[in-house]
Amino acid sequence: MKLCFKNILMGLLFCLVTGFVRLAQAQTNEVSSPASLTVSTDAVAARFVAVHGQHALVMGYPATGLEFWAYPLQLVSEYRVSFKPRGATSDVDGTLLLRRIEYRPHEVTRIYVGPDFVVREKLFIPLDAEGALVSYEVEGRGAVDINVHFKPVLNLMWPGAIGGQNTQWSDAVSGYLISEPTGRFSAVIASPQIIAHDETVNSTVRARSGLSFTLRPRSNPGAPMRAVVLVASNPATAEKMLKSDMGTLEAQAEGRYAKVAADALQIETLDADVNRALAWAEVALEQAWVCNPQLGCGIVAGYGPSRDARRPQYAWFFAGDGLVATDALVAAGEYARAQRELAFILQYRELKTGMIWHELSQSAGLMDWSKYPYMYVHVDITFQFLSSLANYVAASRDVDFARHHWPAIEKAYQYCLSTVSASTGLPQIPEGKEGSDEQNRMKDDIDLSAAWLGASSAYSQLAQWTGHPQEAERAEAVSEKAGKEMAARYWDNAQRFWIGGHAVSGREVVDLRSRPAELIHRHVFTAQQDDELLDQLASDAYQTDWGSRGMSAASDHYDPDSYSSGSVSALGTASLAMAFWQEHRPATAFQIWSALLSWNSLDAPGHMHEVLAGDYFHQQTESVPEQTWSSAGFLDAAVHGLLGLQVESMSNRILFAPHLPGSWNGVTVKNIMLPHGRLSLKMTRSANGMDLAVVNDGSAVDLVFDPTIPIGAQVLGAKAGNRSVEVTPQRNEQDEHARMEFTMQHGTEVIHLRYRGGVDVMAAPVRTLVGEASHGVKIVGVKESGNVLTIDADVPSAAPANSSLEIDTKLRIGRVEGGELRSVSSGRYELILQGKEQAVDALGYARVHARLELLR
Repeated sequence: MKLCFKNILMGLLFCLVTGFVRLAQAQTNEVSSPASLTVSTDAVAARFVAVHGQHALVMGYPATGLEFWAYPLQLVSEYRVSFKPRGATSDVDGTLLLRRIEYRPHEVTRIYVGPDFVVREKLFIPLDAEGALVSYEVEGRGAVDINVHFKPVLNLMWPGAIGGQNTQWSDAVSGYLISEPTGRFSAVIASPQIIAHDETVNSTVRARSGLSFTLRPRSNPGAPMRAVVLVASNPATAEKMLKSDMGTLEAQAEGRYAKVAADALQIETLDADVNRALAWAEVALEQAWVCNPQLGCGIVAGYGPSRDARRPQYAWFFAGDGLVATDALVAAGEYARAQRELAFILQYRELKTGMIWHELSQSAGLMDWSKYPYMYVHVDITFQFLSSLANYVAASRDVDFARHHWPAIEKAYQYCLSTVSASTGLPQIPEGKEGSDEQNRMKDDIDLSAAWLGASSAYSQLAQWTGHPQEAERAEAVSEKAGKEMAARYWDNAQRFWIGGHAVSGREVVDLRSRPAELIHRHVFTAQQDDELLDQLASDAYQTDWGSRGMSAASDHYDPDSYSSGSVSALGTASLAMAFWQEHRPATAFQIWSALLSWNSLDAPGHMHEVLAGDYFHQQTESVPEQTWSSAGFLDAAVHGLLGLQVESMSNRILFAPHLPGSWNGVTVKNIMLPHGRLSLKMTRSANGMDLAVVNDGSAVDLVFDPTIPIGAQVLGAKAGNRSVEVTPQRNEQDEHARMEFTMQHGTEVIHLRYRGGVDVMAAPVRTLVGEASHGVKIVGVKESGNVLTIDADVPSAAPANSSLEIDTKLRIGRVEGGELRSVSSGRYELILQGKEQAVDALGYARVHARLELLR
C-alpha cells in the first residue's frame, strides 16, 4: 500500500496539468459559477482567506499563516511560504511578495510577485474530502524553489485535546506523517516535488516546533511549472484524494455553488454591488454547512483564525446562529437545507426540560460535553427556535415535519412557559442562565420578553396547523397578555425610549440599546411611542456610514470599541433596516441596509465581519471575519424588507411589496419556491407607473402586489391585459403603496400600474475609507402633505459636501427652506442640506428640517 501511495503521489503532477484542461471542458459542458462572484483585491496585508469544505477547512491571515482542519482536528498551523531563487543562499518571506488575492466560492488564489517570477498559490478542498490541496504555479524567467514552513498539530478543537503527537518523515508518502499513540488519529502533509526537508530527530538543542520542506516546481511541455502540497486527515484519505482527477474534483466543488445559484432565490437589481453582495450571502450560507463525523451536519457560526488553544472563531455549531441562518435559508427558498438544520438542532435538545442548546464544539462528540458550561446556558434560544420553526412551516408548508416533532415542540414551549413570572406574565432569566446579553447579568430583559411574544404566537400557529386547536387558543391568549405587560413594563417616559430590562436588584436598565428592533413592528407601544423610537434610532447617535450602533452614542454606557456596548453589528443593522421598512420609512431603511455593502470589501471579500467599531470604520477587536449570521441577516432583510417578499404557503399566498429606492427602475426575482412550482417576478418602472411580469410554472396562487410608489402620487389605475385590476392606494405618513390582489394562474401575466406625480427621496452614496469617522447625512424622516415635502435629517456640520440628498420628481419645485436645490437632470435634483446654523451634537452633527414646496 505504501508503494502504491507513493506512485499515486508522484503521478499527481500529471493530473494537475491535464486536469486543468478537463476542468475547462467541465465548466463549459456542465455548470459554472457566475463570473461576477470572482473577487480580486490587491490590498492583501490584512486579508483573511478561507476555503470551505464540508469536512475540512483552510483559513488564516498572511501574517500568522494558514491553519488546516479536518473536523474535528486541527492538522497543521502556521503554514506559510518563502521563495528562494535558484542559486541564491537566502529566501524571501512570502508575505513581502504577496500582491493579489482572488476569491471564488470554491477556492482562493494568492498571487506572489518576485523580481522575475510570479507564483500563484491555489487553496482548494475537494467536495467531500477530509483534507486540502495547495497548488503552486510558477511563471517568469527566474527559476525559484518554494520553502513551506508549518507547525504539526494533530489535536482536537478546543476544549478537546489529545497528547503524544509525533511527526516523522516518510519516504513512502514523500512527506510527513503526524500520529498519536492510540493510532486513532493521524495526518499527512506531503508533496511529490519535495527536494529537501527538515529531519525530525529528537535533539536537545532544537529550539522551534515548526518544520520546513522545499518544493521544486516541475513542468510538462507547454505548461507552467507546478508543485502541489497535500494536507489530509490520514494516508487513506490522501490516497483517495490523489486517485481522483483534479479537473473532476474542481468541477464538483464549483458545481456545489453553481447549484446554489441555480436553485436558490435569485435577485437582480440595477446595482452590481448589491447583486454581488446578495449572491455572496447565499454562498456564505452554503459555506457554513459542515459535517462532523461524530455530530452530523449543521451550520457553523462562521470562520476566523484560532486564538488560544485551537479555538477557531467560530467554526463550530451554535444553535442561535443556526436559527438566524435558517431564517435566511427560508427567505432564499432553500427549504430542504433549512429542514436539515432544524432537525440537527432538535437532535441535541435537552430531553428532560426541552431546552434548546447553545453551542457545540467540533470535539463535543468525543467527550461528555454536558459537563462543560457551554451547552445549555442561553435561555433565549428555545424561544427563537419556536419562531424560526413556525417561519419555516409557513413558507414551506411542511406540516409533516412539525407533526413528527410535535412532542419536542411542545416540550420546548413548556420550557419557555416555565420561565414566565406569575406576577409580570413575562419571562425571567433563571439563575445560572443567560439572556441575549452575555456581558451583563439581568433578571429580565426586553429581548427575551420580545422573543416570548414571538415564541408564544409561533407556538399558537404550529398548534393550529398540527391539529391542536385548544393549545393554539391558549398560546395566543398568553401572547396577547405578554404584549400588554410589556407596554407597561418597558417604557421610560424620561428618555422616551424603551427600558432594556431589569438588573437582579430590580433596577431599571435604560442604556439606550437599539435592539430588539423587531419589537416595533409588533406595536406593543403606542403609535406615538413607536414614532419616537424610530426617530431616535434613525439619528446620528445610532447610525454610522457602515451601519447601526448597538447602543446610542449619547448613552452613559457607550463604548465604541466594546463588543456589546457600542459596536456596529451587521445582524443588528439588518434587523433595524427591516423595522424601518415594515414601518413604512423606506428612505431611512434603505440607507441603513445599504451601509452594509461596504462590509463585503473590508476583510474577506464577499463576506461580512461580526461587528465593526462604533466610531471609525474598521473591524472591532474581537470580530470574526466571516460571520454567518451577518450574511444571513443581510440577505433576510433584502428579501423581506427591500423586496417585501413573503411566501405564505399555508394560505397559498405570496406578498410582493417592494420598497425600491428612486434610483432603481426595476428588479427581477426568480426561483420563488412554492409547494407546487416556482414563481418569477420582473418589475420595471417609469416616471408614470410600473409593470409587473409574473411567470408561474406551477398551480394557481394568490398574489398580493403592493409596491411603494412616489410619495404623494395619484394612482390612475391598473390593468392585466385588457381587464381592469382593482387598486387600493395606501397612504402612510412616510410612504405610499398601491395594493393589488389577484389569483395568478399557471402561465404568464403582466400587470400595468399607472400613476402621476409624487416624489422620491434618497441619501446620496457616501464612500467611507477604513479609519474614517462617519460623515454622511442621516435621514430621520420624509413626509409629504399639502403639496409640501418635509425632510428631517442629521447633517455633519464639518462636511457640507456629504450633506446632500437626491430628489426625484416630475413636479416643479418652488420655495426651498433648510437647503440649497440644484438641478441634476430632468426630474432629478440634489438637495444640499444646511446645518451650519444649527446646534451641533457631540458627534459633530446638526438636525436640519428642510421644506420643499411642490407645484402641481
